[in-house]
Amino acid sequence: MAPKQQNERKPAKGTTRLVNFRLNEAEFEEADLLAQQTYRSRALFIRTMYLLGLQTYRRQHPAD
Repeated sequence: MAPKQQNERKPAKGTTRLVNFRLNEAEFEEADLLAQQTYRSRALFIRTMYLLGLQTYRRQHPAD
């Protein structure tokens, strides 16, 4: 039996994409805990962390 494919939810204008990535168990549990503590979904918490990391990366690598 083929694995069930996850449906991609899009906002009204379809401006976002679903992205899959891996976390080890400790990272997953920490993300889950921090998301709960900040009253966010895990997905929103991880997206926020990505965006903060991207800002830092761009500051450290302005020519890239």
